[in-house]
Amino acid sequence: MASELPPLPAEYQNHPVISVLARSATFDADYYLEQYPDVAQSGMHPLVHYALYGFSEQRNPSEYFDSNYYLQNNPDVDKTGINPLLHFCEVGWKELRKPCADFDLWWYWSTYMDPASDKINPLAHYLHYGKGEGYEPRPKGPFALLDSAGHAHTAPIKRICLFAGYDPDGVIDDYVVAYLKALSRHADIYYMADCVMTPAELSKLKGIAKGAWAGRHGAYDFGSYSILAKRLVGWDVIDQYDELLLANDSCYLLSDFDAVFKRMDSRRCDWWGLQATKGINKTRDVGRNRFRQPIPLETVRTSMLDGFESADLYDFLIGSYFVAYRKPVMNDAGFRKQLNAVTVQPNKQNIVQKYEIGLTRYLINRKYLFDTFMPDLYPFHPVYSNWHFRMIEDGFPLFKRYFLTSNHYKVPHLYRWKEKIQRVIPGADIAMMERNLQRITAPDVLEQNLYLGTSELKDDEGIPSALLSPAQFMEADLRTPKYEDWWAFPVCAYSNVFSGNERAVFEEVRTDKNIRKIILTRGQPVALEGENVIVVPLESPEGQYYLMRAKTVFIKHTPTRNLVYPLSSELHDLINLWHGIPLKRIGYASLDQQTRSSAIAHEHSQCKAVISSSSIDTLAMAAAFYPLTYNDIWPTGLPRNDFILRAFEKLPQDLQQESERLQIALQGKKLVVFMPTFRNGQGKACYHFSASELQVLAKFLIENNAVLGVREHMADRSGSYTAQLSELPMISLAATEYPNPEMLYRAASLLITDYSSCFIDFMLTDKPMISFAYDLDHYAEVERGLFYELEHVFPGPVCRDFTALEQALENSLAPPDALATASYQWKKRTFFDHYDDCNAARLVQRVKQLEY
Repeated sequence: MASELPPLPAEYQNHPVISVLARSATFDADYYLEQYPDVAQSGMHPLVHYALYGFSEQRNPSEYFDSNYYLQNNPDVDKTGINPLLHFCEVGWKELRKPCADFDLWWYWSTYMDPASDKINPLAHYLHYGKGEGYEPRPKGPFALLDSAGHAHTAPIKRICLFAGYDPDGVIDDYVVAYLKALSRHADIYYMADCVMTPAELSKLKGIAKGAWAGRHGAYDFGSYSILAKRLVGWDVIDQYDELLLANDSCYLLSDFDAVFKRMDSRRCDWWGLQATKGINKTRDVGRNRFRQPIPLETVRTSMLDGFESADLYDFLIGSYFVAYRKPVMNDAGFRKQLNAVTVQPNKQNIVQKYEIGLTRYLINRKYLFDTFMPDLYPFHPVYSNWHFRMIEDGFPLFKRYFLTSNHYKVPHLYRWKEKIQRVIPGADIAMMERNLQRITAPDVLEQNLYLGTSELKDDEGIPSALLSPAQFMEADLRTPKYEDWWAFPVCAYSNVFSGNERAVFEEVRTDKNIRKIILTRGQPVALEGENVIVVPLESPEGQYYLMRAKTVFIKHTPTRNLVYPLSSELHDLINLWHGIPLKRIGYASLDQQTRSSAIAHEHSQCKAVISSSSIDTLAMAAAFYPLTYNDIWPTGLPRNDFILRAFEKLPQDLQQESERLQIALQGKKLVVFMPTFRNGQGKACYHFSASELQVLAKFLIENNAVLGVREHMADRSGSYTAQLSELPMISLAATEYPNPEMLYRAASLLITDYSSCFIDFMLTDKPMISFAYDLDHYAEVERGLFYELEHVFPGPVCRDFTALEQALENSLAPPDALATASYQWKKRTFFDHYDDCNAARLVQRVKQLEY
């Protein structure tokens, strides 16, 4: 238990912060002094020290308040600079903000305290009472429902429905009457509206509902459920039924409920809903919530529930707009306690967290088996995304109105909602839905939601006179039309040149006058001509204008790195071309990036697709680009490899000139290309050649009439190898002079690398190569990790020291024997499904096939 706070010095007893914290009973003086002995040595009162100094140093005031955790999970608090414990005590706990990862505030509150009362801070209760009583600060697992049998109904089934309504004009709309008529065939309905209604309005439900009431209570749908259960209907009446259904008027009825009840009545479960949701708007950008394909509910029940509990915010729920509870749950005292305890909340988010998510979590913790009419867990909150239409195709009987009136997930082309519904359900009463929409939603708001980011919006805004701030850009991006025939090509964020995969895609559509090509430069000019081509600086008002209107955007690193601006991935199709076929682990799979996994997953989730070069490479890219799935990886081949295999006379003119310029620089000598990969330590981590080793390299080059061409990694700013090797017969192959490495591969007689994926592209030339893997163990096991065992896939010698490199060089330019040739070709098949110059063409075709 927390210690009693020593008396405050007189001068601090009325201090505006210290006095509040003292009364809060959330500061543990003994803990603070034990954790920070410098405070004990100073003789200063621990709370005074914390309030004046400790909070700004992110010292923790108790074992169960983690200042750093609180600020990281509440960036709005962090921005203010306020004492985090003060914010928690005055505001945070009532908004259900967790004080640390190990104390689940609402779970503790609803489990051990009166969930209807906000007189006592749950953290203070735990520190001074609950901990001593052995109360748990968070639920204990395991939570998987592996052996839950579930409740089986026996016919006939008697069902009661508590139905929550609300209307801004105090009317019962036609769509509600139609909904309740269909539902009344399956349940006895009791209706409660959270608004004022006349008796004439309530009389519309005569013969449909067993009882109907209205009155403003301000606690949303759960407030109506609670009032009906404990006062207007009563638990004694509810006890006469086999199943309790909670439903509300937030949906339009598309078809009757016959199929729903037929399917669910045959299932063994303790409670069920129409669909499950993982993630709410507050957690929509969390990596684990941005999965791309539906997950079978059985998988969720048996293997995912423990992971849900480990999240900073529990956000799995069964939609409360239509959820049914059977006798085991109806008779559960804790369930009744929570439903009875619904009170007015400061915001709707609290309603969702306390009651919709709270009841879901409570019942799962109690091992009650849940089920849903939709057999899968769909990505995001599916009733507010395009997945809603997929569910309707699979028999979902309702359509969420808020999807149209708010569109808070920013779904483009939503004006097609009527067409999509009628294609599946021709008899759906669209006119009735539209009448309600037009009555309750301002015309400009509805138009903005339905035509968000589409060319149907009026594009009457010119190029702004000044750069938009990030916040201004986000707002403008939402209302700006997107044109499907506008393709944007940001140049490389590291080299600032326009090369590689994005350049090859541009070449494929260069003369297509139906596609507007927008090249976004970064400090370096790009001079390319073609049909309908625009070249503008990325960081300019013109760049912002054209980028916001481009539906398709090609990137090669991450959205943040390549685009600079907070471009909406819901409104644009971000196609990640990456910059190579990975040998080393990248992205989510990289060993040295595990502490950033959530941030990396968020970046990747913004991409519509990533390309790959083979079926095996697709597996590696799917691992690296989680949460994208295997189906989001397009095995089109890498467009830039077209430049390796294409006939010289068919190359773009500037690439021909680049190749000719290289030949002039070589002066008839062979080219040995040296292309090392990036290391976190950059210059400090590179190999440092001794004087004698430099002499060996010089001798090899001279004897073979060759020069060493050094190409540093684009992200390496140290230039260490160029400096070390400058006294050899050497030329620099810097990207500023030779932006297209494919021209280097065409000219090279030999490649020396380490773990750079350039060797994979180089395999297409069938020329020899050497891996100088001097730090292989460290790189493979500590820094990055490798997707493949280097010796198994590298078609040449793998040299772990300079002596081995010297031996490999001696034989490198000799003709290979038959066994070496066969091995080379076998390894090449690992990485390539295509051996032609049509990679860009395949990719362009995939992009054009995207459904808009």
